[in-house]
Parts: sequence; structure tokens; C-alpha cells
Amino acid sequence: MTPNDGCVLCSPELAADLFGRRIVWQNNLWRLSMIEQGSPVIGFAHLEPVRHIPYLTDLAGEEAATLGPTLARVTNTLKAVTGADLVYVYVFGERVAHLHLNLAPHREGDALLGGPGLIRAGAPAISSEELTAVSQAVETALGAGRHETRTPRRTWTSEHGGDG
Repeated sequence: MTPNDGCVLCSPELAADLFGRRIVWQNNLWRLSMIEQGSPVIGFAHLEPVRHIPYLTDLAGEEAATLGPTLARVTNTLKAVTGADLVYVYVFGERVAHLHLNLAPHREGDALLGGPGLIRAGAPAISSEELTAVSQAVETALGAGRHETRTPRRTWTSEHGGDG
């Protein structure tokens, strides 16, 4: 896809470098990228349409028809893989004008704060190894699709709330 007026999310490789993320699943309409560097939230991901759609209010056609089922599938997978109690879904849009849903798995005592404070002040970043292990587990759970699959460097364990 040709970037739309310099849209960073229309250039997945650029977005990967800029945000420390990797695509773990994609179909013809949607892609899921997971943060693998510098996040205090395990399993943090972005769900975005493949086609350039600036804002949620611009959603139409097949993307509009499939958002609910797609969102349910990926959030259920994130919840299962990370052992989260729930998955927060945030849509802001003021920084990057390409619709993307921020998906943040949440467990009691983690870095996330509901409501006005999203991340606890001073929350340490989770290691890239841990972030990568979770994104690889989600990738496996959703199926690799047409994207490269890498062998996990380590297994997500029950000590982190997963089932191993």
C-alpha cells in the first residue's frame, strides 16, 4: 500500500520502527500489531484497518461490518494469552490520523489505571523479551496468516498470569 499523505500507519515497516511494534496478525481488512519495546503494559496492541481510514467516524463498508467480530476475536485472544481480567480499548486519534484502536490487557496491580490516569506514574517498562514472548503467543493463537512466524524465545509462564 502506498502511504496516504505521509500516514505512518499506511507504512507498516515505518510504524514498526517508530513504535517498537510488530504485526502478529492480518487479514485483507485489519491488522494487529503488538508493542515489543518499552511498554509498561504486557500485551499492548494496535488494531487498525489495512486501508487508510482517518477516524472512527469515517468507518464504512466492510471495515464497519467486521469491526465488532474482529475486535472480539483479538481482545479475547489478548485476554486469554496474557491472563488479563479485561482488555481496555482506547481510541484517541489526535496524533495519528489513521484509525487505530489501542488495546491494553489489564490485571489488578499492573501499570494501568482506569479512567483519567491510563498508566501509573513511574511504572517501569517491561523487558523486550517479555513483550516479544507475549506478542509471539498472540501471533500463534491467531494464526500467522501471510506474515512471517518466528520461534518464541521463551514461553509465557503462569508466574506472569498466563497458562504456560
